[in-house]
Amino acid sequence: MTNWREVERLTLSGTIEAGVFRPAALAPERADALPLPLLVPIGVNILPLADVRPFGTEDRVRVEHDGNGLRIRCQAGRAPAGAVLHWPDRRLPRAYRGFWRLEGRADAAIGVSALPLGRDAPAIPAAHWTDRPAIIPFTDRQEEQMLVLTCPDRDVSAQLDAVTLTPTGAGPNGRGTWIWREQDWRADPIGFSRRAAAAGWTELAIQAPARPDSALARLAAALTERGIGFRLLDGDPGMATAEGRAEAVRRFAHLRRWCDDHLATRPLLELDIEPYALPGFASDPAGWQGWAESVQAVAQAWGGAVAVDLPWWMRRSPEGAAALETALASIHEIIVMAYRTDPQLILDAAESWLGEAGPPVRIALETGPVGQEATRLYRRAPSGTLKLSDVGAELLATSEASGPSAATFALVRENRTDPTRISFHGAPSRAAETERALMPLLSGWPGFAGFRVHGWEVSAHG
Repeated sequence: MTNWREVERLTLSGTIEAGVFRPAALAPERADALPLPLLVPIGVNILPLADVRPFGTEDRVRVEHDGNGLRIRCQAGRAPAGAVLHWPDRRLPRAYRGFWRLEGRADAAIGVSALPLGRDAPAIPAAHWTDRPAIIPFTDRQEEQMLVLTCPDRDVSAQLDAVTLTPTGAGPNGRGTWIWREQDWRADPIGFSRRAAAAGWTELAIQAPARPDSALARLAAALTERGIGFRLLDGDPGMATAEGRAEAVRRFAHLRRWCDDHLATRPLLELDIEPYALPGFASDPAGWQGWAESVQAVAQAWGGAVAVDLPWWMRRSPEGAAALETALASIHEIIVMAYRTDPQLILDAAESWLGEAGPPVRIALETGPVGQEATRLYRRAPSGTLKLSDVGAELLATSEASGPSAATFALVRENRTDPTRISFHGAPSRAAETERALMPLLSGWPGFAGFRVHGWEVSAHG
């Protein structure tokens, strides 16, 4: 870690167990990146979030908010006039296939166009809104967008009730899960495949056994017979180190040979490496580069591109984004762990992965138990409960004074996660409802390949 004599602020992360904080990683506080605005909500009325302003040289437009939406009054005139709606505190989705839908009532046709912010209203609007909804394509632009409502040359009274960004087209219905325990399928591969089909899974990632044998071959055949996709899964944080990488290459080269000899086709290999669990990663996030080198090396040993399990926040880290770009040619598919329970926050976490050309992306949800996590911010002070010295870091029960051989840091604040915001554990009906609600919304991105759900209890389902 950075020399303790130079550090001014530290972050200490860990878990809360039985009310006691258990530290796990310590790192100097990093300069905050510019905050990324939240994604504009998709599939719901966003009119209440809009910034609305009238325009026109003749001052012939009045716009008023009321409890039901937006009241617009246009007076007769020839100069261009109307109202502009945009969402300055939100970001619009990239690469999204969808349309704007405006609902309300107008006693004469009002023009509607979607334009880059600051552009003049067109002479011929993209659509007209009267007593029927106005629908215009959502165009994916890099510029901030606005909706422009243009008045005709006559008097008009209108009530705008809702503005919604809605996807077009039907999305995939793929739904998979991870199977980590060999005991779940080994004794009865055929019965296990029957239970998986009854649970509605269309694809399974099976933890690769240490010693593959005929039971794995029977499982692959049984799943194929039921139309369930089959892939092998493996990975641990140590694979992102040079020693772990060498061992992984040997293991997967052997597993590849076994698959080629015993299975009808070599399955896709999925890697769940999670280098951020390594000691010291928090203070040196360049450790993502080790992950990229391992993905490349394993893909070469496997004889083809691999799937990777990644946290939703990786792309928001400069080091993580750079590592992803390095490894991209070796990646067949990405599973994004968008562990949230609020549907719009799931979309917010997924958007940066789906918004650019690249491998297909599956969006993963958590339904298993999760612990409460906490992050503490400390600041150098004359006395405090965190002490740094040449020996290392020590969390103290009571405050101590700083000295020539050690620096002390005082606790500034602690942020705790709410497990119910991360996992649907104990709420299966809410998880199913969220999946159903999100499926059509996610279908607006061509890269969306379906859901991956973590936490299926095989024994609890037969």
